[in-house]
Amino acid sequence: MPESIQSTSEARLLNDERFLRKIAYLYYEEGHSQETIASMEFCSRPTVSKALQRARDRGIVRIGIVPDVRTGYLRNLSREVRLQLGLEDLILVAGRNMNRVDGDELLEDVATDIAGAAAEYLDQMLNDADILAVSGGRTFMRNLVRYLKPTKVLPHMQVVASIGFVDSHTSFGDANLIAHDLAEAYGANHLWFPCPAFLPSQKDVELIRNLPIIKDAYEMMSRASVMVTSLWTPHTNQDMIKRGILSQAQVEAIETYRPVVDINHWVFDASGVCINEVLEPFPYTLSGLEIPRLKERIERGSVKVILVAGGSPSHVPAIKATLNAGLASIVVTDHITAQLLSVEN
Repeated sequence: MPESIQSTSEARLLNDERFLRKIAYLYYEEGHSQETIASMEFCSRPTVSKALQRARDRGIVRIGIVPDVRTGYLRNLSREVRLQLGLEDLILVAGRNMNRVDGDELLEDVATDIAGAAAEYLDQMLNDADILAVSGGRTFMRNLVRYLKPTKVLPHMQVVASIGFVDSHTSFGDANLIAHDLAEAYGANHLWFPCPAFLPSQKDVELIRNLPIIKDAYEMMSRASVMVTSLWTPHTNQDMIKRGILSQAQVEAIETYRPVVDINHWVFDASGVCINEVLEPFPYTLSGLEIPRLKERIERGSVKVILVAGGSPSHVPAIKATLNAGLASIVVTDHITAQLLSVEN
């Protein structure tokens, strides 16, 4: 479609109040994603985004500060579920009904609120003596950096990624770049972990970890006092195939063990068993932080692991599997996810 015709069509839609109300209803009341609405209404996703903004500008949608009643409810729910799940802390934002959301879809506004809450929580937690290790991710981790508002300078804090580079080119979701940006925000020290995430064998991992620059970074992440991570669900394995990291046969071998969650490409089933340590031989070896070992450090109290996830039906079993594996002491999520975790416990 020529650009002039497309822009005219978009302008007509954005001036149609019935269209704005319908888009707002589908998004805020029925819980559809912007991509799904665009498909339903035969328009582009940017048009849906603009329609939602215009609906807010015209007062069709009114977003205000969460009232005290909801704040109290979230606080009480947080306390109840935290105790039920055995967490050190549970931070909740208001979620939305996920009954009409496809399994792997993500409610973007909820995800944004979760990332913002995680940024505020992390800022309150960090101190100058901390070693902070971080995972990557374009949604939760990048938005955590985006919404971070540092209230202090931490010149002695050290920040490092918990995983190396997956691709030969960097992106905003790379753990190394997120670690760098967090260090810059606090005036802290930063170490790159300039290492491929995937290596052919354990022997290669041991060799490369002894290289001076990599050894320093690996030792730092292994001594982290705070770690922040998100998670991935098994549907992302198809992306691994497209990028040439895994073959179809390798993915099928992993899926035989019914993976539920992926943290830095360490894969776990619903009961929290690490598939990397069960499937022999596993398709790849990882150079970064050995995620299963976090359980022992959490139990000793030598690290606080903050898991940032939610706003998607697939995140409920993924978070549950992470907790079953003992890999998080603090969770930042939405209240709908927390309720579902409570029901499934």
